[in-house]
Amino acid sequence: MNFTFYDFETTGISPAFDQPLQFAAILTDGEFREIERVNLRCRIAPHIIPSPWALAVTGVRPAQLLDPELPSLFEFTQAIAALIARWSPATWTGFNSIRFDEEMLRQAFYQNLQPDIFATQFNGNTRLDILTALYAVWYRQRVRTAVQN
Repeated sequence: MNFTFYDFETTGISPAFDQPLQFAAILTDGEFREIERVNLRCRIAPHIIPSPWALAVTGVRPAQLLDPELPSLFEFTQAIAALIARWSPATWTGFNSIRFDEEMLRQAFYQNLQPDIFATQFNGNTRLDILTALYAVWYRQRVRTAVQN
């Protein structure tokens, strides 16, 4: 099965009040050989007020938020939905992706009338969150050390 490694850059941390600004992803085969990569950006929706801290973290300048050359958030979500459909089935992999990126994606899809808001977990897709896997390894090692002592 193919793997997709992806990440969002957003205007803040609230899926209900913020939006994604950038989506980057790499599709690999089962041996982790790169097949394709994308880097999509969009302009800010008129009702969104970006967090200054989020802009500092992402490096996005305020003028870039209004770039008329960039697609709207609606067009951006359409492009991501089409990409997910084209790259499926795959294991969608990220760092803190289930608790953050997936929530941001679902809310953006919902707010922009994309019908398949659970696209990365159905249609043969699976999900893998590296942060959750690291927690599991840390916890197992901690339990093993406690049992040995």
